[in-house]
Amino acid sequence: MSSVLELMHYAAPYEGNFLRSIRALAQALRERGMQTVLVFPEKAQKRAWAQRLGTEYPVYFLPRGTAAAARLLRSVCRKHDVVSVHSHFVDSHFYLPLRLALFGKAVPHIYHAHSLPHFSRGSMALRRQLVHASRVLCVSRAVQSAYTAAGFSDCVLVPNGVDFGRLRHTQPLACRHPFVLMFGYDFSIKGIDVALDAFARYDPAHRFTLGICVAGHYEQAHAALCARFGEVPAWVELLPPREDIGAYYGAADVFLSASRTEGMPYAVSEAAYCGLPLALSDIGPHRELSLPRTEWFPQPDAAALFDAVCRAAETGGMPENTAYAAQRFSLDAWTQSVLPQLFPKKERSE
Repeated sequence: MSSVLELMHYAAPYEGNFLRSIRALAQALRERGMQTVLVFPEKAQKRAWAQRLGTEYPVYFLPRGTAAAARLLRSVCRKHDVVSVHSHFVDSHFYLPLRLALFGKAVPHIYHAHSLPHFSRGSMALRRQLVHASRVLCVSRAVQSAYTAAGFSDCVLVPNGVDFGRLRHTQPLACRHPFVLMFGYDFSIKGIDVALDAFARYDPAHRFTLGICVAGHYEQAHAALCARFGEVPAWVELLPPREDIGAYYGAADVFLSASRTEGMPYAVSEAAYCGLPLALSDIGPHRELSLPRTEWFPQPDAAALFDAVCRAAETGGMPENTAYAAQRFSLDAWTQSVLPQLFPKKERSE
């Protein structure tokens, strides 16, 4: 049985939407008579979700050394008759061993670009050679344009899908209302610095509570808040990762995304599906979602951000976004979009 190898630099504490997407893709491949092989970094080995996946699929953990990692990948490709490699979030610890493992082999590398490239112009040519992507799957037009400008060939737009089922039937979080929800731990990229400035300056009575879901980066976010305010303000709640993420959406009165840049904003799609009032920074990837209703603000503009949050809070909800999100960002639609992209030679021959 031939296989697709999913190479993922992923070791988050929770399975999340990403691994649910990989499961859906694996099921679609199984229906085509193909197997899926999963490769994660070594640090993922103790995650409960990795152990569960190991009962369903062949799962391997990539060692840090380049030579050892290349040997493992070469062995996996041979053992499982790998006919395509689909990579996610990879850095040089992944794509360099992969380049060595696939050298001289007619196995395509499908590089999934989940965010804008973060390498310098001087390193672009070298990066292209090391990644050696047969095709780049781009989650938004902004990502597609950036990779095309960087000289990568065959950059295909494939917006992400969302497993909306995981948002249902959860117990909302107990919190002080009105509750404004944000996601992210990088205060600059996600515009959390601007949001903090907005609520500190324009909400002196602290009517709003700002909840920031920081995934597995609680200590980093805590340190950033303490550096800014001397402590974590009473009107800020740092939210740890949890599998039933719907509890956060269920508690929120407004969803805020103040990002300066984005790949494809998963959380905005999820919040839209939940019918939450949305306040979004006016950037291309947010506009690209084409949601029926939202409140916009320019980034970075703390006063405009706070005004947008207040307008959103007054709506009481944006249910018109729910049906739109469910149709456009479904996991089934994503799976059917990705499947043919994994086999570029076969596609060209048909």
